[in-house]
Amino acid sequence: MPMKDLPKRALTAIIFAAIMLGGLMWNRISFSILLLIIQTGCLYEYLMLVRKFQSYSEKNGRIALIMTMIASSSILLAVLFCQEFPSAIAYGILALPIGMLLMAFELFYRSKTPIINGMLNVGSLVYVSLPILCFYSLPEFSWIDRDQALDSDSNIFLYYGVESLEIILLIWANDTFAYFVGSLIGKHKILPDISPKKSWEGFFGGLIFALITAWILSLYFTKLNLQHWLMVAAIVVVFGTIGDFFESMIKRQAGVKDSGNLLPGHGGFLDRFDALLFCVPFVTVYLLLAP
Repeated sequence: MPMKDLPKRALTAIIFAAIMLGGLMWNRISFSILLLIIQTGCLYEYLMLVRKFQSYSEKNGRIALIMTMIASSSILLAVLFCQEFPSAIAYGILALPIGMLLMAFELFYRSKTPIINGMLNVGSLVYVSLPILCFYSLPEFSWIDRDQALDSDSNIFLYYGVESLEIILLIWANDTFAYFVGSLIGKHKILPDISPKKSWEGFFGGLIFALITAWILSLYFTKLNLQHWLMVAAIVVVFGTIGDFFESMIKRQAGVKDSGNLLPGHGGFLDRFDALLFCVPFVTVYLLLAP
């Protein structure tokens, strides 16, 4: 990264972090709005990337984009506005009929590759919508004893999205130190054909600092014991790294450097949330199954 781009990148990172922390910490409404924005941005960028592999006419391509955005967004919207189900995770079952509708829409677009088109559109559910739903569902696991926090003098950690914020902090710890360690001593590349800058040294550097971050968090959020915290951190690092590679693979196939240009020096929504989208479902499954 050129030194002249460092101030712009740093300023963007500060603003981005402030928006993320504010959205997660304020209340359920801000949390919901933040996730709607993230989901919309990621959906749009994903669909624009895979558009290069689809065979729609210009008109039908726009229609397919709009219909897929609406369909893939409907799950989170249902969770936000219809609270009769006991758990947000239960809404994941909506993905099945929505995915079938996205495939059925191909009957009317008259493209040359309807199966490929439909599967790539259904991919927006798997790659973006369901992971965002899992992220929204994390507060249901109650990593903090809110009743106890209300009775204590140190209730600074009492806010709606605390569980979701912990995943963000672990991702940031991993990304930050993987970048610095990899830049300083990284020599052994992991998948140079897909992401030539990522090294095993950076991976293990990020892992170590993510585990340290998890240990620190375990001192304050004790409803998860240290073993679970370390497992969550390891899942975040491993599958977050895979998510980073997966998004890089899509971009390389599409022939673009960044998924978008909304965030100066950082690319687009997918560039910022690729690790989150990939690791959160695995964290959710672990928390559901963990004793």
